[in-house]
Amino acid sequence: RDPGNLGTIIRTVDAVGASGVILIDDCTDPFAVETVRATMGSLFHVPVVKTSATQFKGLLKSWPGTVAGTHLEGSVDYRQPEYGESVLLVMGNEQHGLSDEMAAACKTLIRIPQAGQADSLNLAVATGICLYEIRRPHLKL
Repeated sequence: RDPGNLGTIIRTVDAVGASGVILIDDCTDPFAVETVRATMGSLFHVPVVKTSATQFKGLLKSWPGTVAGTHLEGSVDYRQPEYGESVLLVMGNEQHGLSDEMAAACKTLIRIPQAGQADSLNLAVATGICLYEIRRPHLKL
């Protein structure tokens, strides 16, 4: 729901060389001024698609690779899975996280370990952490 977060996520998707962003149901407008500004131009390089939860779950049924969702009740450290080539990373919204419906559709529920008192991370930060881990084999200096 935060245009700045969405813009930052799109920019991060571009930075790691991921294929695109899928927005499900009621989301921030990817063309809102704040979103566009936060992408720093990446909106022109990253495909962004809006769809319904029903259509997205249909896609998941035929997805050939990993479907990993971040969830506070996830039992798998985000650094552990062998993600492979075809990965869908499913993230929830800033306030409520991943819905039970979307969590149930994921093959793996991952979690980012935390040592401090914060109960969660900013959505754009959590997305960035996961994307860099997923894309690590493809990123060289």
